[in-house]
Amino acid sequence: MNIFKRILGKRKKNISQINFNNEEWVQFKLSGDIRDNISRLCHIMNQPSDLKSREFSLAGGSRKAATLFISTVANEDMIQEHILKPLIMESTAAIGKGRISFEEIKDSMISADKVKVVYTFDEIVMGIMSGETLLTIQGYDKGLLIDTKGYQGRTVGEPATEPSVKGPQEAFVEILRINIGLIRRRLLDPNLCIEMYKMGRRAKADYIIVYIKGIANGSLVDEIKNRLSKLDVDGQATTAQVVRMIVDRPNSIFPLIQVTERPDKVVSALSEGRVAILMNGNPEAVIAPTTFPILMQSSDDYYENWIVASVIRMARLVGVFITALLPALYISVTAFHPDMIPLNLVLSITDSRTGVPFPAFVEALLMVFTLELLQEAGIRLPRIVGQTVSIVGGLVIGQAAVQAGIVSPIMVIVISITAVSSFTVPDYSLGLALRIARIPFIMLAVTLGIFGVAMGMIAGLIYIASLKSFGLCYLEPISTLYPADWKDSLLRAPMRSMRKRPEEMQPEDPIRMSTGKGGQENE
Repeated sequence: MNIFKRILGKRKKNISQINFNNEEWVQFKLSGDIRDNISRLCHIMNQPSDLKSREFSLAGGSRKAATLFISTVANEDMIQEHILKPLIMESTAAIGKGRISFEEIKDSMISADKVKVVYTFDEIVMGIMSGETLLTIQGYDKGLLIDTKGYQGRTVGEPATEPSVKGPQEAFVEILRINIGLIRRRLLDPNLCIEMYKMGRRAKADYIIVYIKGIANGSLVDEIKNRLSKLDVDGQATTAQVVRMIVDRPNSIFPLIQVTERPDKVVSALSEGRVAILMNGNPEAVIAPTTFPILMQSSDDYYENWIVASVIRMARLVGVFITALLPALYISVTAFHPDMIPLNLVLSITDSRTGVPFPAFVEALLMVFTLELLQEAGIRLPRIVGQTVSIVGGLVIGQAAVQAGIVSPIMVIVISITAVSSFTVPDYSLGLALRIARIPFIMLAVTLGIFGVAMGMIAGLIYIASLKSFGLCYLEPISTLYPADWKDSLLRAPMRSMRKRPEEMQPEDPIRMSTGKGGQENE
């Protein structure tokens, strides 16, 4: 035992020493020798093949300077046009006017938009890694970091996971700057606050917290900032992964945050007093807090008449119950309570199950498992092939299973209806949670019948009601006395009647719109 302790003790000591050595360069500062600066920086960054440097002369050779950048994340044309070309030309033209000062180079000879004076290797390395270019000048113990980011990314396209019949057909991309533009273009409000931070000891990923000052509750914004600031992650994760680390119940299968790729949905949430979080490299935004009724809403609801939108929302709610409960109800009724259904239907079900070697719950589990495999295969395969596999695969497997006598035709119908109902849930993460919830309900139906399903529903309702999203009850506004917020929950009232923002968000400015005394709702 003592031997193991000595080995582990030495190992911990070595690891600590390695970490100290790796972070020792953070304390380094620029010197007046440009070659020494470039050499040290190249050594710190482990001499990557895409790290480029160029040494050149200023003012006809009277002073040396050098640039350092990573070619794969910086725009070399921008470096040439906004740094090298104006520096060489302007400094040559200034010959005879005396010594060129550092401030003159920064203010008059560089035409780039963002120029920052730097001293330490820490901020220099982080800037170069993010696409900026370092300009170091002989004789000065400071340098300039110039914004020359030139990431190669895809153009703004249609939403892949949140398609819409009406409304904007734009989705977020992996470049944070473009995503900010998509939000600003829809929200021309000077009170729109976009605060940028960095996350990750190594990755130093940029992320932003977006909210509207004067609408979003200040305590909510502070709480989100506080939770994010306490995170200590090594590398870059997705936005959803990061935020799921700070939710109230991180182990819950139900989504306590709203993940979206639609800018219009983010703008709508901001106008209600909620907060959005976006991270560079992730084509999605996280909206917090969120509730179950919010996750059941779709962008199309607000492009239709309020009556049509309400009927569609009720259909989605029915789809939620069918997704989670239909297989369990079928098993409990046929196995424990056949007297609850008409005699002709009982005889039809009994006749269809003739020759099936498995009990109903084994049939259900087998078909549910097959359905999950088909849905997962449809997602992972290319889009054109995936849809074909899901539809044709389901038909072929279902027909073959019935002909082989493995499952009954009625079970295929039940599982098919369940699968179709699961597609009515607008939020993908909520749909996954409901698909998982099918299994416990089936187990309860096998053991206790309808009573077990009823007990499971009560327990599930209590559990969902106990969930909170950044302090907000998951069933708001249904579970609390906010009658005004019921106008846009499971149903949708006319737009003219929704004058106030949701009270559940406790916005600083509760008034959303002002209407005249007259006028009729016309959508």
